Amino acid sequence: MTLNSEVIITAFIKTARLKMLDAYLVRRGDSKSGEIFLKLNNLEGFSKIFTYRKAKLENFWEIYGLDSWIEDSIINKKLEKIISIDPDIWLLELEDKKGCSPDF
Repeated sequence: MTLNSEVIITAFIKTARLKMLDAYLVRRGDSKSGEIFLKLNNLEGFSKIFTYRKAKLENFWEIYGLDSWIEDSIINKKLEKIISIDPDIWLLELEDKKGCSPDF
C-alpha cells in the first residue's frame, strides 16, 4: 500500500519548513494517485526538476531529466508540457539557495 499524493505533499511541506526552507504547493493534482513533481529553485534563476517515486523505499526523489541547473524559463516550459500531458500532477516548488537535494 502506498500513501496518497496529498499526504506526501503535506508531509514534504511541513518537513521543509522545519528545515527552514520555503516550500510551496504550486499545483494541486489528483488527491490519491497524481504524480508529484518538484521544482528545486536555487534563487539565482536556475532550477532542477525532481519526481517522487512512491514505490521506492529510500531516496524517493529522482531527478527528472538533466542533473544540472537549467534556466527557470526552460524548466517552466518543461513543466507546462508535463501538465498538458497529465493534468492530474501535483507540483511543488522548493526554494533553497544551496540547492540541496529534496531528500531530507
